[in-house]
Amino acid sequence: MQNDRVIEFLRKHKNTYPEYFEENRLEKIKYGYTCDINQIYCYLNEVDITKTDYFRFFKIIQKYFNLKNKNLVEVGCGYIPVLSNIIKKNTNCKITAINNKILIKNYNDINTIETDLTQDFDFNNYDLIVGFRPCIITEKIILECFKYKKEFIIYLCPCANEPLNKTNYNHKTWHYQDWHRYLIQLVKNNKKYITTIIYNQLDDDCPIIIGNINQNKI
Repeated sequence: MQNDRVIEFLRKHKNTYPEYFEENRLEKIKYGYTCDINQIYCYLNEVDITKTDYFRFFKIIQKYFNLKNKNLVEVGCGYIPVLSNIIKKNTNCKITAINNKILIKNYNDINTIETDLTQDFDFNNYDLIVGFRPCIITEKIILECFKYKKEFIIYLCPCANEPLNKTNYNHKTWHYQDWHRYLIQLVKNNKKYITTIIYNQLDDDCPIIIGNINQNKI
């Protein structure tokens, strides 16, 4: 069953969501269809936010990190920074949300930045980097965490991305499980971090990678 308010929102912002007007996709739209659609449902209060993956991911962040008075940055926040809004409402953290394009800018006074995170970005002033399915920028973000010695928690997406340096992998056809294994090993190989991998805590089998600074290696 279609949600009329969500369809109306999509029609209003057709230039942002053009792909949903192809091949009768509007007829298929419901919560759970894509991350973009889920964000709209949350933004319009058409779902119980505490029942969503965004809120459950926030609770996982709380479990593994002390968020008191922290300066957080959400990378690849999507067009609507729903996760950042949840964190802001439930903590005293300072939040910055970054994406290449943001439709709802400064949502609930959240600092939003539009920039291409496949390029270098200065993360020096942040305490914790979080990502909810940041997709193609994931490896770059992990490398930036290493560079700036930042702790992080990233929920991986089910896309079949490939390493930034594909020289040694040109023969390989990458599936999303290969991508996940590659990223997990990338983090585990850095002994300056204590790595935790969580499975099956959200609505799919995609892992969450948690990188805590190894105080013994500083």
